Amino acid sequence: MRGSICDWERKNFYGRLLWLFPLAYLFHVLEEASGFSLWVAQVIGGQIGQGRFYLTNGIVMLALLGLCCLASRRKDRPSTFLLFWWVSGQLFWNFVFHLYAQIRFSTYAPGVWTATFLYFPLYLYLSYLALRESYLGWKGWAGGLALGAVGMGIVVWANLYHFGAIPWSAWI
Repeated sequence: MRGSICDWERKNFYGRLLWLFPLAYLFHVLEEASGFSLWVAQVIGGQIGQGRFYLTNGIVMLALLGLCCLASRRKDRPSTFLLFWWVSGQLFWNFVFHLYAQIRFSTYAPGVWTATFLYFPLYLYLSYLALRESYLGWKGWAGGLALGAVGMGIVVWANLYHFGAIPWSAWI
């Protein structure tokens, strides 16, 4: 039984499983859409209007779809690295952001449910498969994870604080 599951995962990693990333992202954006802008303004001292919210998420989705296409077509370590670098920021570090904000501010952080129950397990599962099947090496995965943290930090700083001062006293 185990062999057949592993064979299915190996066969479908690039063809089907990677496409779960954009699907999870879509559900995350839908969760955030109704209250994230207000939460940013009232809870974390930032600002993101609905127009900017949708524009940013549209651009991020296009980048994600492009990287999924590239990885699905090429099926090599460099394209897999690029995808995992991107999704480490978009999924894993976004999960960390939402979980920390949920705990720190003791209020519902729009996006925390999908980040916790979709992003985090999906990122762990597909990272495991990529490493198990050697589609990505440990160094590449760890490097992507580190670069993803930087990327997520820049996205938060750019979109929520517009490259201005971050209210660290509220966050720490």
